[in-house]
Amino acid sequence: METSLALTIIGIVLTLVGIIFNAIPKVVNQKIMGDLAPEAENPAAALRVAIGGISIAVGIIALYCKGFPVGQASALLVAMGTGFIVIIAAIISMKFRGFSDEVAVPPVVMFIILTIIAFYASS
Repeated sequence: METSLALTIIGIVLTLVGIIFNAIPKVVNQKIMGDLAPEAENPAAALRVAIGGISIAVGIIALYCKGFPVGQASALLVAMGTGFIVIIAAIISMKFRGFSDEVAVPPVVMFIILTIIAFYASS
């Protein structure tokens, strides 16, 4: 897989996730966490919006860098893949740290796929 294609896929996926998190944060929270106490809805939505902004930012970085020479793009993809592993570990750790009753499978699967794309294209 070419580095430009990998960065395009990663950029589009992360940007779309960020847009969804920003457009409908309360709906996303309800799907992820179920019903929240009314006093927790707005703070949780604010955190989801911030996470969405970070996702959009990383997605834009990937899209802007898709034209990098192969060596530089490969270094960026390795860095992104490593970062995705950190995100996966953080999501999984929520269960073991008692912050969640179960592991959130959809984002873990998404980040595993993005990690595979990043490392495969960087080699």
